[in-house]
Amino acid sequence: MRDLQETFSPRGTTATWLAGGGAAALGLGLAVSAIANAVSPTASVTGSTILAGVAALVVALPLLYVCSRMANRVELLRREVQRLGQRDGLTACLNEPTFSALVETYAGRRTVEDGATRGTILLIHLDDIPVVNDRFGYSWGNEALARVAGAIRGTVRQGDIVGRISGNQFGVFLPGAGEADARGVANRIHDNVTGLDFFPAGVRYPLSIRAGAVILADQAKFDDLLKTAADTLETTRGEDWIRYASMGGWPQEGAAKLQ
Repeated sequence: MRDLQETFSPRGTTATWLAGGGAAALGLGLAVSAIANAVSPTASVTGSTILAGVAALVVALPLLYVCSRMANRVELLRREVQRLGQRDGLTACLNEPTFSALVETYAGRRTVEDGATRGTILLIHLDDIPVVNDRFGYSWGNEALARVAGAIRGTVRQGDIVGRISGNQFGVFLPGAGEADARGVANRIHDNVTGLDFFPAGVRYPLSIRAGAVILADQAKFDDLLKTAADTLETTRGEDWIRYASMGGWPQEGAAKLQ
């Protein structure tokens, strides 16, 4: 992927194509002038120059247009390669390196407004993948992952960050979200995932998720934030599908710890 990104680097792409087209047109004009002088040595310099200029212009305009179109296509391809390098191919969520880097920018901020949070992370675990893989095959397991990812992406707020952390785990970071916002988004995700119509091999199979949520009130490293979310996830049982914790204290003074 890195090789492709370097191949389609934007540095000088458009200028290279246009310069190449201009050079080709100029070269053709000079060639026409040389041929004209060879055929008719007595022709005036002005006449040869005009002929060369007209030939160059006739060739240059369509050639420059084609070169410009090619430069635009290369730029679009470069952007697509860059986008694919940041996304998980199966779920279209951000991959783990990209997700962690973005979350780190929020978690590492030195200051936030008084009483505000840096945000909340949800670590969502899809329980059913091993069973679906064994019972229906890996293609249906992949389908379940893609469907759940789509439900999560379709539920979060604009500006929220969704990534695939590992095989059957997703991370959702809610910038600036405190207790109420985090609870609302998490519950909507749960309802939308468990409400999916998933029919592997024609058999309805209800999907279920568990989650650990961490409200971030102070600076933290992404690895520490993720570990706290994973530890919180491990405490979920049965219908108690999500548990909450905090890092750096609860943002609102006297706020009750979520259960």
